[in-house]
Amino acid sequence: MADTQLLPLVDGAGFVFRGRVLRKPSPVDLTAPEVPVLVEEILKSTDTLRGLTGREVTLVTEQPAAMTEGASMVFFTNCLVLGSHVVVREVGHTESLGDVPYQVAQLADELPLQQRVAAADLIVTGQVIASNPVPAEPELLPTSEHDPEWWVARASVKSVIKGQNAAPEIEVLFANSTDIAWYKSPKLREGDLRILTLRRLAVADAPPGVARSMYQVIDRLDALPVERLADVQHAHDRAIEGH
Repeated sequence: MADTQLLPLVDGAGFVFRGRVLRKPSPVDLTAPEVPVLVEEILKSTDTLRGLTGREVTLVTEQPAAMTEGASMVFFTNCLVLGSHVVVREVGHTESLGDVPYQVAQLADELPLQQRVAAADLIVTGQVIASNPVPAEPELLPTSEHDPEWWVARASVKSVIKGQNAAPEIEVLFANSTDIAWYKSPKLREGDLRILTLRRLAVADAPPGVARSMYQVIDRLDALPVERLADVQHAHDRAIEGH
């Protein structure tokens, strides 16, 4: 199956899995078709749904005639009910397995990176020279346990992948907190060599004492090891092709 056919399915589904149809709907069920499916392999998922391998889910489908008992398919779905039993709604499916599971897993990994790269103002490889906390005024000390604990890293620019940058050094805002709301956010430390996928701060988002024009990294994909350079370049090329 071509990537051009899979891409809209992967993009439109939050939960993609290879599964086996346990029972075909009876004719009386076709007005509200719900099909029990055993999850055999998860290809794209949220953290919450990642533990469903080996469990039965209920699939709501508009194509009940295509569901054959015992058939193994790749299902593109979104979660409707998450509880003691999980109900998902089908976006689409493919009966031709072959390399499809591998293709789906690859696209599911590429899509978030491609989206981050497409939205970036600047992408560089850079080495962190120093990182320090943003000074906080006493009257502005955080009252929430989910405070991001903003730090600023100064990085030496080694190469530019996207955008224009004439400065040999840049400053980057990042969340140093390990709280559950921020633990996946990149932490930049002196000596780190990273691919930095950067966006400029929105004026309303800039913490006190930080320049409004500063760049920031927020997502786990915004500060990747340089070994991922080919992946980032590929994502950049794909983003350009999509325009």
